[in-house]
Amino acid sequence: MNKIKIKQVDAFTSVPFGGNPAGVVTDANNMDDSIKQKIAKEMNLSETAFVSASDKADFKVQFFTPKFEVDLCGHATIATFDTLYKENKLDLSKDKFYQETKAGVLPVEIRNIDDKKIFMMTQVNPKFINLDHLRYEIAQSLNINRDDLLPYPMENVSTGLWWLVFGVKNLETLKNITPNLDKIYKLSEENNFIGISLFTMETFDDDCTYHVRTIAPYCGVAEDPVCGTGNGSVSSYIVHHKLINENQSSLVGEQGHFVERPGKVSAEIKIDNDEIIDIKIGGEAKTILEGEILY
Repeated sequence: MNKIKIKQVDAFTSVPFGGNPAGVVTDANNMDDSIKQKIAKEMNLSETAFVSASDKADFKVQFFTPKFEVDLCGHATIATFDTLYKENKLDLSKDKFYQETKAGVLPVEIRNIDDKKIFMMTQVNPKFINLDHLRYEIAQSLNINRDDLLPYPMENVSTGLWWLVFGVKNLETLKNITPNLDKIYKLSEENNFIGISLFTMETFDDDCTYHVRTIAPYCGVAEDPVCGTGNGSVSSYIVHHKLINENQSSLVGEQGHFVERPGKVSAEIKIDNDEIIDIKIGGEAKTILEGEILY
């Protein structure tokens, strides 16, 4: 019988039962991908992260949904590095670490802000593809009136994973969406996005920039409570379309309120000649469960 230690960690929150839960295995050396996939299915979280040795970076990190491996996951990265820190597996003589992922070798920074440990991950500089021809079909799949949409295009946006991104006018519209998951699954499959990240510039907390909901049945998640790559795509879209002051480089996304798992995501974006040249996404994390999987 094999035995592996695993934790469940709530990311983008400092309190239990908030944010977005991820599974974390910090010693996945010599573990087959098929076993990782089975563990991810057993955990039944949006993603479970597996850490192993790397010859390209400080760590190799793989991310599995209950259905398949994905290139990158924001909340599972934050959960992973918070866990590595708490397990004394980070060399604290430095404050930047590198993870080898399927999206590339990407840095993760540890910061002390107001006596809190904040982990900021660099994501891939964003790519944008116009999918506005899906405007009516997407609105229909979420039961949104087209008049409730912001006057900006629907776009496929990736900072490591492709998300369909667009805005709605207010929180009430965002609250009242009723997703047709089968239809969204089909649209995701046909148009190369992992899910939909729709946002509004209206927020519950005055300190936040926008509110977002992430719908992703294609990867086995009806709604992701607080999504790192989704927030990377949304914050990039907001900056790209100048929905905020051009001199503003820091954003805070709020998410999870409508599924009773509120959390906050910090975003830092650098621009040069109207091009986004650097994007970091981060937050806190809270370990909620520790145990062993026997197989």
